[in-house]
Amino acid sequence: MPRHRSRPRSRTPLPPDVLNPPPAPAPAAPSAIAAGLADTVVLLLLVGVAGGLSLALGQDANWDLQNYHYYNPWAWLNGQRGYARDIVAAQLQTYHNPLPDLPFYLMVRNDWDPRVITFVLAIPAGIAAFFLLQTARIVFGGLPTGQRFVAIGASFAVGTTSAIGLGVLGTTMNEWPGAALTMAGLYVMVRALARSPDGPLPGRALILAGLLCGFATGAKLTFGVFAVGLCLAIFWRTFWQPRFWWRATREAFVFGLGVLAGTAVTAGSWMWALWTHFRSPIFPYGNNWIKSPWWGEYETMGRPFGPQWLRELPVFPFDLAAPAAFFVTEVPYVDGRIPTVYALALVALAAALMQRLAGHHPDAGAATAVPPAGRAIWQALGIFCVASFLLWTFQYSLFRYLVPLQLLTGLLLVGLIRHLMRPAAATAAIVMAALLLIWTTTFPDWWRIEFGPRWFDVQMPTPDANALVLLATDGPMSYVLPFFPKDARFIGIDNSISDARRRTLMEETIRKTIREHKGPLYSLTYPAGAGVDALLERRIFIITETCLPIVTNMRTSPIQLCRVVQAPDR
Repeated sequence: MPRHRSRPRSRTPLPPDVLNPPPAPAPAAPSAIAAGLADTVVLLLLVGVAGGLSLALGQDANWDLQNYHYYNPWAWLNGQRGYARDIVAAQLQTYHNPLPDLPFYLMVRNDWDPRVITFVLAIPAGIAAFFLLQTARIVFGGLPTGQRFVAIGASFAVGTTSAIGLGVLGTTMNEWPGAALTMAGLYVMVRALARSPDGPLPGRALILAGLLCGFATGAKLTFGVFAVGLCLAIFWRTFWQPRFWWRATREAFVFGLGVLAGTAVTAGSWMWALWTHFRSPIFPYGNNWIKSPWWGEYETMGRPFGPQWLRELPVFPFDLAAPAAFFVTEVPYVDGRIPTVYALALVALAAALMQRLAGHHPDAGAATAVPPAGRAIWQALGIFCVASFLLWTFQYSLFRYLVPLQLLTGLLLVGLIRHLMRPAAATAAIVMAALLLIWTTTFPDWWRIEFGPRWFDVQMPTPDANALVLLATDGPMSYVLPFFPKDARFIGIDNSISDARRRTLMEETIRKTIREHKGPLYSLTYPAGAGVDALLERRIFIITETCLPIVTNMRTSPIQLCRVVQAPDR
């Protein structure tokens, strides 16, 4: 009988998708209800942990809280007096969107226990952690059980214990609500990419992700860098392939429409109010282009933080490990997450360049250990992080605005280590790196106090009726203004936006209001005895024997209230 020879095996290289497979589909759950219940339990657990940690840290008393987080929503709900009756009472931040601070104000106004308020303020952190965990489950879902457990656990632990994340936990700084919305939008896109790594992205996913990022941007404009970063990640995913450039443009456009719609929901009414009064929807920012007559040719303080020269940019990520105060934040901290990820990325880039120059291509060994999430997801995450970081650097360089990227540092750390090392060695390296980063982290203190029976404890002397109160220093004092009689009016005369030497419509309005006021005049200063020069510059004199302290439980205390008189016009 003739022998049948077996056909020789083909030596054709495997296509990239075989060496770099998309994430394995999740095993079918017993039921959608059971899966939903499990996710709900995890979410509630994470919220509980975040709330418990915030209670352990104490009651928030940060500078911005004392300056505008309580005043702005109070002024907004009382006839929009923040710009219609008062003038720069909370300095430049008077004109920040009051919507994010509204829940905090209502809780305090309704006399909720400070511990309950602190717990509620931490809820967004638990939500953000939940979406980080869900994203990690997709990214590392195709790994073997033991490796998957380590990868997800380490990426989650590193991301949720960053210095800034813990520093702003349970505070009114509004970093965590925006981070939760941003992480939810990113999760929507990662899930869509996992289901269709090379095909078109569903319009519903693009719109939903855009809306979520838009909500965050409208509530706090600093989150706009992440909306732009995610848009660039969506756009560049297929634009570099000539046959897909139209699809990339369409997907980025649809996502952008969602961002604009979300921004309009959370900021539209406030922007319209600023436009109708100041002829600038983002007053006072961007005034060198918009040129609102209320502030003339003046601009905000620019970017005092971070690198000031392009030559500093290559080493800037390393400078984030333990910077001095006022380099990228007001208070010191220690956090090696971004420097470590940056160093690993440089090593990976150098290795890839050396291989390419040598004419080699990554094989199925160490360099292809990353791919359980698929090339599409890692490419999107990489573009999102790099673009967002660069935009943040050039626009702000204020570290506490980077909470979403800090959450992702664990994912990037694990992915890069797995990319550079064999799986067996990578697991041990991941655990060691995670423990070292967590152990060496020290978070910043933006002022906290012990809990008391109420959030604000203000012992207020009673000024005369129809008082005009002049805030004569740039200390954060506006939190006491809602405790004055309702007929009082407030003007900041020397702060981050008010200056008697300027010739603007704002300064003209301040001078006119003081000159035409028929009731008593008071000065409000912190510390006691300060503000004399600012008052004299406006030809206003303190009646020293009338000065009384306003004693509070905040760090800015006591605040001095004095009767003042204006010199007659010459």
